[in-house]
Amino acid sequence: MYKLFLYSSVCILITFIILSGVGSTPIKVVLGIIGLTFIPQVRKKLYKTPLVIIKSKVALYTSLFLTLLMIFPDIDLMIKEPNSVFSGFTISILIFSSSLLGTIIYGIPVSLFSDLITANVKKYRFYISFLVHMGFGLLSFFFLGPLMNVVTICAILFFLIDELCKKKKYFPYEI
Repeated sequence: MYKLFLYSSVCILITFIILSGVGSTPIKVVLGIIGLTFIPQVRKKLYKTPLVIIKSKVALYTSLFLTLLMIFPDIDLMIKEPNSVFSGFTISILIFSSSLLGTIIYGIPVSLFSDLITANVKKYRFYISFLVHMGFGLLSFFFLGPLMNVVTICAILFFLIDELCKKKKYFPYEI
């Protein structure tokens, strides 16, 4: 299951790079850097099976929470107008699926990279990890433009949920 997850992520990444077009060099550079994490020597160090499973759960929780945050203002409208329930449901499915795809392809490698960087740091680990997550969230400006705000919020949520899971000892394994 672990290898299926990794190989499907790589295939999705390569497909996205190919379909992103010729003129979008920043997308190709950032996703190419993330794609480098699937090289066998790097993958052995970063992608340990228990960590990938836990980070996948964090990605799922992040996507669910982001979806709830984004549709929360429209819940009153969905209750008052029954015709808008279907469109609200469709929008929430779109938000959830796109944020889940982003957190799996972009968020999990960034989080594992952050864990690798902060593995030997004790005093400022929290802050350095936050800066890495925020830095990659802000880096998305080059290929998403104004949607960078949503990606940055998603990066903050991913970081907070990840740290909460670490604090509650949901992570029995370390890098």
